Amino acid sequence: MAKNHCNRKVQRGFTMIEVLIAVLILAIGLLGVAGVQLVSMQQTANSTLRSEATMYAQSLADRVRSNGGLNLTATEIADLKKQVKAGLGPGADVAISLKSGGDIAEVQITWVERDPFAASGGTSSQTLTLDARL
Repeated sequence: MAKNHCNRKVQRGFTMIEVLIAVLILAIGLLGVAGVQLVSMQQTANSTLRSEATMYAQSLADRVRSNGGLNLTATEIADLKKQVKAGLGPGADVAISLKSGGDIAEVQITWVERDPFAASGGTSSQTLTLDARL
């Protein structure tokens, strides 16, 4: 008995399951890209905080230098702390000390930044220490 092969239609295009799998793979890839974008934006914000902390530290060292190597008054330090907290956030702090008989000013600025890799709730404390020769 001879079979008639002429009645079969040739399949063209994609099946629905192939399209769904392709869309699923595309969605997983887009989620990965969105995650990388989020981390990139957080690190950009952290970089801005580090730059601001560096500028504050240099400004404080210049103030001590212009003060003749003498420590700043409590009022000046309180005003500076207010400025640093306004720029770096409420967790920021400033410490200024004179070392080596008053020849070197040590400016230490501490702040809190977002860190997606930190174990303590997604934030980490950062410290910048600047030693300036007077």
